[in-house]
Amino acid sequence: MKIATIKTPDQVIIPLQQHAGAVCNPLVRVGDTVSIGQLIGDGESRIHSSVSGEVTALSEMPHPSGKDVLSVVIETRNGEKKDIKPEELHAGTIKSIIREFGIVEPNGLPTMSKKVDIDTIIINGTNTGDLSSNAALMLDYPSEIVHGLKALMESVGAKKAIIVIELNSEALHVMRTETIPDSNIKIVATPAYYPAGTENTLVTKFARKKVPRGSTPEDRGVLVSSIAAIKALHDAVHDSIPMITKTVTVTGAVRSPGNVLVEIGTSVKHVIDECGGCSGTPVKIITDGAISGAAQYSDEVPVIKTTSGILVQTESDINREPPAPCINCAWCVDECPIGLMPHLLYGYADSAQFDKCAELYISDCVECGMCAYVCPSKLPIVQIIRYGKHGVAEMEADMETVEVKA
Repeated sequence: MKIATIKTPDQVIIPLQQHAGAVCNPLVRVGDTVSIGQLIGDGESRIHSSVSGEVTALSEMPHPSGKDVLSVVIETRNGEKKDIKPEELHAGTIKSIIREFGIVEPNGLPTMSKKVDIDTIIINGTNTGDLSSNAALMLDYPSEIVHGLKALMESVGAKKAIIVIELNSEALHVMRTETIPDSNIKIVATPAYYPAGTENTLVTKFARKKVPRGSTPEDRGVLVSSIAAIKALHDAVHDSIPMITKTVTVTGAVRSPGNVLVEIGTSVKHVIDECGGCSGTPVKIITDGAISGAAQYSDEVPVIKTTSGILVQTESDINREPPAPCINCAWCVDECPIGLMPHLLYGYADSAQFDKCAELYISDCVECGMCAYVCPSKLPIVQIIRYGKHGVAEMEADMETVEVKA
């Protein structure tokens, strides 16, 4: 499962929001020349240039979330890599390294966000049916992943680590062989199921700790991370490379599906073209998984740090049924891995009752998509819940502003 490298595009569009939080402040202007790895945005996270070239625009551009986001447009050209001096790795510096090199998890959050005592680290190495980038990374970079994990363990003082991999994964044997010398790193095989990688589920099943509603695994002394973030941490610590590339699974109606290494800011269209183009007439492009992902309104949206997959569908792949009113069957409640009530969250979010959404812990939703998948009324539950999360965040920000003024 070799990860292929595709041609660098003539232009990249790098959004200044590739993380959970506010848009970063731009550090470049139109006409500036930038180098690979140069810092171009700073704020709650950091954004670096994935290419060398000239900044040709700084404007609102399409984003995989469906909205327009302030982005840096760079016309690529040959150039030098920006030298970044890494911080010395020791206890207490891992948070600054993660921020300095712009490392985020697939959910957009930093790998570590709190100063707490961590006893156990769990790495999610599972894949879903149409996404195989985790397995590809473990097959191609096993030693780098183990080195990155050791660096994280050392810096937070964790005594043990667990890498969770499906039973039928090709990466299982490779990672077991790679970790033979390390008695404090355990490879655990798990049956393939969906969704396999929710943080609370991993902590409950493999660390034997329950995470109370409203708290995080870190509050229980467990740090949950991803294969992609651990590989990025290795690149930062050992090679001084920020998070400027992403391994993406390209599948569906494409001529040469597979896993490809993509520079951040590359358009979805360019990635598909480099994979041989579409094998048929595309009518829908979904990023980040068939069940949990989001359909894109344009193939010009860029690959960002949280992009894990690109699925191309033709008309024959799609079952079109118009949505109907909720019948309160509670199938979504039965399927929710977090124990939420998606039908209520859908209703409250759809009617902009964001205070009710917050009371029902809408922020705990992991957007796995199972609620929408089983819904007999074909309601867009996940999309509305995402809208509700955004509404809750704005409501809480407004409340904080009022408190500060008071």
